[in-house]
Order: sequence, then structure tokens, then C-alpha cells
Amino acid sequence: MTMSEIQNLLTTLMRGIDKKTLLLVEPRADSDHPGVMVHLSCEKRSGSLGIAEAELIAAQTDLMRRNRLRSALKRTRDQMWAETGFIFSTKLEHQKGEGMQSYRPQQRGRGGRR
Repeated sequence: MTMSEIQNLLTTLMRGIDKKTLLLVEPRADSDHPGVMVHLSCEKRSGSLGIAEAELIAAQTDLMRRNRLRSALKRTRDQMWAETGFIFSTKLEHQKGEGMQSYRPQQRGRGGRR
């Protein structure tokens, strides 16, 4: 596959997921594993994904492989928007004791006037 064919295939898949996310495709530097690196960016967020050449060729003809490729793009895009919390915190987390249950009043049957 040529780089323009790869770019068209991935751009088509990405447009179905999110039209605002920019997609940049570049060949992988590692010659042992041929493929491409896909860089996604939207606003100040970015993500990257490596795709093997065999998967790209299979995605052209097989719909299941195309769906897996689309799922990988979507997963990478969703990870860009995932909230990352602080690794270290000075707050202590209070945990409930094992035997303690929170009080919950018993519910009556269905509502209605009495």
C-alpha cells in the first residue's frame, strides 16, 4: 500500500468517529516491523497508535479487520479525553470498616397516596 492509500483509509475511518480530530500518518522507523505510526490531535490533546502493515492490507478487504482498526482508532481517541488524576496526593482516603454498613431506610411498596 502507498502512504496516500493508507492516509485515505485511516482518514475515512477517523471521520466516522470524530470529524474534528486531525490525523497524521508517518512510516514506522523500525524496519523489523513494517507499518505506520498514526498521530491524533484535537485541541491541546494528542495520542498515537502504531499499526502493522499486515493489518492495513487486511482492513482493505475484510470488514472485521476494518472494524478492529476503527476500534483501535476510537480507543486511542477516547484515551486522549480520559481524565488523568494526580499520582501522588496528600489527602488520606477514609475507608469504611468491614463490618460497618451504611444505614438505609426500608422502602415501602409502590408509591401512592394514603
